[in-house]
Amino acid sequence: MQQNKVTTHQKFNNTSLLITQLLLLVLLLISNNQVVVVVDALSLVSGKIQTNSPNCYRYTSSDTIFGLDDTFVGSGVVPYPRNCPAAPDCDLYITPSSCLGWNGPIAAYGPLGTLGPLSHEVPSPSGAYALFQEYLEILLGPYYKEYNPLIYNSENPLSADGPLGDSFYNLMPLINDFTKHMQGLGVWSIMGPLGPLGPLGGLGPLGPIGIHGFTRNENGDYVDSKGVIQRFVTVAWDDKTNVRWPLYEDYTKNRAMQLSSLGQLDTSFMVTTTGSLNADVYVVNVTEPQYVSVLVVPDIYAKNFKIQITEKKSRKVIAKSGIDTSYLNPWVQFYVSPENLQKGSLLFEISISVDPSDCGALSVIQCYMNYYLHVVGSTAQMLRRPNITYSGKYIKTVCLNH
Repeated sequence: MQQNKVTTHQKFNNTSLLITQLLLLVLLLISNNQVVVVVDALSLVSGKIQTNSPNCYRYTSSDTIFGLDDTFVGSGVVPYPRNCPAAPDCDLYITPSSCLGWNGPIAAYGPLGTLGPLSHEVPSPSGAYALFQEYLEILLGPYYKEYNPLIYNSENPLSADGPLGDSFYNLMPLINDFTKHMQGLGVWSIMGPLGPLGPLGGLGPLGPIGIHGFTRNENGDYVDSKGVIQRFVTVAWDDKTNVRWPLYEDYTKNRAMQLSSLGQLDTSFMVTTTGSLNADVYVVNVTEPQYVSVLVVPDIYAKNFKIQITEKKSRKVIAKSGIDTSYLNPWVQFYVSPENLQKGSLLFEISISVDPSDCGALSVIQCYMNYYLHVVGSTAQMLRRPNITYSGKYIKTVCLNH
């Protein structure tokens, strides 16, 4: 009995010592009266993280997945991925040979890059958008732009019957553990309905080859039959309710930068351009709670880009990727919570730059590479019900003191 008391006392002292060491580590991060605290270590002690602070952000990225070292064993990931398609375990799905790697659908040879339907380098449906619109007019009649049956029908792709409806919460997580991790901040969320491959991205009904019925001007803006720029489209959700979704524009770089400077660039667009060692900075305005996915697709196989997300007001980096990754295509997904937006909308800088290690000797001078930038916001509509609460060391939490 006495031995048990001593053991308990020793455990208490060990725990106290660990907490003290962690607090000292936090104090070491203080500089110039500004604090950036990455609280992954604290989560190991408490078992939970306070994520509802207006100064805290959570994110995942290709780097944080790469940091799992090709296995979920010891990762602390919850729900723990066990059942994945055609594999003895789910470890295969986070390796460089997986869907997240250079051969996967979010990389150079996938549908979001040079060889896909949004290509700027080869003939594509996006480049022949006017012909596509003529085809729809022949198919649906001359008045489809004024009353588009594809979006006003209650069973349209963006309705409650589609992938963004209740099946997102009730069905998708039950298929297997791969799809269970496709909600916001899941291991494979970048591959799911909230990411650039989903219905809110460039390949979906809101994008350049979508069913919205608008035409495009030379800058990539959508315009109606009167030439007025449209940023949103109202779509039937069910027989009684409509939902307004942001259109997904394929902007020229100049137009994206112009909207950035005006604070009018939202989280629903793509840009195809040439990057360099000097970062391209796109400033997005987040006005509602959402998960924001940022994917950079190189037009050359296995080329890496660096991504950095900075909260503009505080000038603090809240997410990054492409720093440690050698074989996973670079992406970031971060969560902007209702608490973050308590004082109004927020501006975030998305910085994209070429990885010098891909440039060889040229990195001493300058290096240029083409890329496709895809930015997808989930919108508050996809927070109408709670997403699965994921945890594990692949999720990073950054807290900022303003």
